[in-house]
Amino acid sequence: MKAITRDIYIADEIRFQIERNEYKPHDKLPSERQLCDVFKSQRTTVRLALENLVKEGWIYCKENSGYYVSEPRIIETLNVVSSMSGRINTLGKKMHRKVLYLREVESNKKLLKKMGVALGTKLYEFGRVRYLEDEAISLETAYFEAKDFRGLLEKDLVNNSLFTILEKDYQVKFVQGEQEIIVVNANEIESKYLNVPKHSPLVLRRGILYTKDREIKSFHESVMRMQRFIYADGD
Repeated sequence: MKAITRDIYIADEIRFQIERNEYKPHDKLPSERQLCDVFKSQRTTVRLALENLVKEGWIYCKENSGYYVSEPRIIETLNVVSSMSGRINTLGKKMHRKVLYLREVESNKKLLKKMGVALGTKLYEFGRVRYLEDEAISLETAYFEAKDFRGLLEKDLVNNSLFTILEKDYQVKFVQGEQEIIVVNANEIESKYLNVPKHSPLVLRRGILYTKDREIKSFHESVMRMQRFIYADGD
């Protein structure tokens, strides 16, 4: 078993204090010198712990000011299919969407492999940016077989959750999936819509979603800001 180093212990303790609301969003943490006294540790060790918490999105740093607690992150479950809208609502934050396109396309080689449909199959391609308050947090693309969702092009996907429309108007509910999560570098399009520097790290979540009988499927791809999400097992 790998031993817990001092910096990991300090990061765990600060993380635990944040989870217990001892520090609230945008509260300033004690200075590095104060934390050295609290944890009886060297400054380099404390600084390493704080840098790790910054990378994980728990805190952020203001130059010449110190470290502050980040906003609560959105929990993305790895094996449970659910609407992000509902999860965001639990944070008490306002969410809105910007639809980039909803159009009919034909399956290409990439989608042939991902969805298992024949080349040239008619699909609906849906792209949007999701905002938390005024901050763009994810760039999302979804593909559906057009034959399963006739009339989808006319639906109000700006003011309504995609999952809600599919369940209410088409009696389709995606309940399982095969997904992967990897870290990618922002390309030019992702940089533009998420307002992040090009090549900065983002989380890419992609995969196939299925209905219970696996009769209907959809390929989803979401590129998300790392500091806005936390990933957990849904069990």
